[in-house]
Amino acid sequence: MIERRAMKRIPINRAALLSFDEIRGTHPCMVRDISALGACISAPYYIFANEFVLSFDGHSGIFICRVVWKKETLCGVSFLLRRRAPKLANDSGEPTNVVRLDRQIGCRGRR
Repeated sequence: MIERRAMKRIPINRAALLSFDEIRGTHPCMVRDISALGACISAPYYIFANEFVLSFDGHSGIFICRVVWKKETLCGVSFLLRRRAPKLANDSGEPTNVVRLDRQIGCRGRR
């Protein structure tokens, strides 16, 4: 068989969680192998979605995935890069005081 992957995958067999836009909650899966560009995922269910979010640590760090191939309850995904608007250092929505040219100006944080 000819290897077509751009990068070699590393076997990890690690439990993870998937979340889908259409379905509430998180759903268990097993990441069989992984590289910087993608992964092979198995689940106890057929994955119908073409894109979903993969997380190993309760969604504080996520991978946005696009399905490249499917076979029963196994699928191969590529990781997508999506840029988000940068979060301000003070994004609490509470009023903050900014000192500018020796005078105080009240301003509001971004919501």
